[in-house]
Amino acid sequence: MKRILGLLAAGLLLFAVPAAVLAADEDFGADLTGDAQVPPVTVDGTGEASVTIADDESSVSWDVTYTGLTGDPAAGHIHIGAADVAGPVMIPFDEVTATGSSGTFESSAYTGGEGLPADWAGVLEAIRDGNAYVNVHTAANPGGEIRGQLEASAVKPPPTDTISESGDAQTLLPLGILLAVGGVAFVLGGGGGRIQGGRILDYTGKPERQMCRLYLSLMDKMNVRPGKFGDAAKALEEV
Repeated sequence: MKRILGLLAAGLLLFAVPAAVLAADEDFGADLTGDAQVPPVTVDGTGEASVTIADDESSVSWDVTYTGLTGDPAAGHIHIGAADVAGPVMIPFDEVTATGSSGTFESSAYTGGEGLPADWAGVLEAIRDGNAYVNVHTAANPGGEIRGQLEASAVKPPPTDTISESGDAQTLLPLGILLAVGGVAFVLGGGGGRIQGGRILDYTGKPERQMCRLYLSLMDKMNVRPGKFGDAAKALEEV
């Protein structure tokens, strides 16, 4: 009995995520190429786009860089549409230069339009669902010269505690407690009552159930859905 209790104590894991993660910006990225255009265009230009939804969902920011275009860019936008669709402009870039564009679009400036989401929540949903893309236009290719579909950026797994710039430890919010022994996890509970306790999850011989998927599951219970976490893009359904 003492040996078993010792193993359980050694396997006790407290999963916690810093408060900053629970109310964090959401990052998305895209590689821009002519091949991604609909229809494709043959050009040498390439680019990279980084798009961020603010933690309070009040704005969307972008940072786009590119090289090798056929000429100075005429415009840049975030469009709504799947990878094989040429959709309407959802968020216009207020300025484009010869090498890139950066800026912020506030929710209050969104007016909708034909083929566009009815409200700002729909704009954010389109970005999160991969139904939005960045497009850079030139005089030679007014319909778009390089394009890239936005995808959620991987979230770096948080440490068990983090230190702020001031040197103070940030508040940690426990999401769930597990006893992990020999590939078997005993769910004790947590997550504000959203994680059902009193269950056994057998991880033995199932490498696809990596720890990052467990983190995704716990964050999902707290209504935090980053899309990706470490090397995982899908939560464990049984948590």
